[in-house]
Amino acid sequence: MNANNSPSYDEFFAKVKEKISDERCRNFIEASYKMAKEAHRRQVRDDGERYFEHVKAVAWICLTETTITDQLRLTIIVCGSLFHDMLEDTYMSKVRHLKIMFDHFHPEITKVAHELTKVPKKRQPDILKRWARMLSSNSTPTKIVKLADRLHNLRTLLHCRHDKAIRKIHETRDIILPWARDHSKLDKTTNMHPNHRTMFKREINGLADKVEQELIAVEKELSALPVP
Repeated sequence: MNANNSPSYDEFFAKVKEKISDERCRNFIEASYKMAKEAHRRQVRDDGERYFEHVKAVAWICLTETTITDQLRLTIIVCGSLFHDMLEDTYMSKVRHLKIMFDHFHPEITKVAHELTKVPKKRQPDILKRWARMLSSNSTPTKIVKLADRLHNLRTLLHCRHDKAIRKIHETRDIILPWARDHSKLDKTTNMHPNHRTMFKREINGLADKVEQELIAVEKELSALPVP
């Protein structure tokens, strides 16, 4: 495990094998891992680490910090984590890449990736409109992936520029947490069993609580630093 809580390849797939026995699901995850690694291969984060370590760390949070036992649902969430920035931040951002995902992976995986893709700022300066796809989603996997993404963002926030860190703090408090905690329409369009819906609400609330705790901690750390 590196400093930013991203596992090695062997650690990652040992955990996948521990949590998921279905071979088709494992194959989905391995193919998603390879595709995401290729898509992000030229990118680095603000701290100089390769960007793929972030998406892998988000998938790791979903594997290790949730208690989801439904293997297909967990697979959708892990693959969605690996793809969550691909359609927005890489060269694989065209409609044809979305179609490749739809044709070769589960449709729900494609849905997560699409819903978490923001409209480019140059096309839409209004932040709420840029987040419109996500904010209109009531999908359990989409909410879990976004919370895991933001949890990892906050855990590594001190490596960001100060202005970017402040922006992410405001986004988290004002946009992401209120949306994630709104369960009024959660997966009502699916045939999910009520007991499963209750379980997923618990998973979402648990991750939202961790995000909130991390938010408080990082705000305290940032306030102690000199403003550049």
